[in-house]
Amino acid sequence: MVHRPRIVTEGDERPRWLHWLVVVGAVVLAIGGGYGVFTLLSTELSERYSAMTGDRTRLLELRRELSQRLQEEKAETEALRERLAYLEKSQQIDREACQQLRSSLRDMQAKLVDAQEQLAFYRGIVSPAGGGKAVRVHEFVVYPTSAGMRYELVLVRSGQHDRRARGRFQVRIEGLGAPQEDGKRKPETLEVRGAEGEKDMLFSFRHFQEFAGVFAIPEGFTPRRVLITVQRDGAEEPNETSYEWQRVVADKGA
Repeated sequence: MVHRPRIVTEGDERPRWLHWLVVVGAVVLAIGGGYGVFTLLSTELSERYSAMTGDRTRLLELRRELSQRLQEEKAETEALRERLAYLEKSQQIDREACQQLRSSLRDMQAKLVDAQEQLAFYRGIVSPAGGGKAVRVHEFVVYPTSAGMRYELVLVRSGQHDRRARGRFQVRIEGLGAPQEDGKRKPETLEVRGAEGEKDMLFSFRHFQEFAGVFAIPEGFTPRRVLITVQRDGAEEPNETSYEWQRVVADKGA
């Protein structure tokens, strides 16, 4: 084996430590640069994370506030709805109570009028305005009906009596007849008959008696006055009472 001699020139010999120093420096620079970049990125990411975390916290807080406000609004709305329902119910109850009160008041007024009429009727029997003990007409009313004119008559006798008052009465209607050929109208009298067609209708009572009947008004006849004649048995003169027609005609539905 042949060994060739190594030729070393002056100036080519470099220390080995310099070479390692360069290598170590490069590594240090690389590590330092990477660390700097890492630090910069970490800071930026941390700031972004902090910002995102803060936004999320604020959003969560805002959502809680909105949720709480919504619950409060719902509760207030429900309270207002219940209040409205209560007021409507109270108003309905008030209307119904008012209507019932008005109806009761009308009934009471009707009963009061009826009681006053009855009281006046019995007072008229006990102490009549005209005095005496004669049989007289207390009331006479005429109602238009589909069957004709219906009359209601009440005869009374004042004072206390053990015996009945007997007699007869007549009801006549005076007015104008139908126009004649010359256009003139003559006075006519319509006699109201009893159930059996009698002109003189009988009465028999101690204190009062009611009568009713139906009669027809001839076509063209215009009633003007009602004349009622009451003749008690044993009395010398009859008792006559007259009414204007418009005064005695009443509406049955009133």
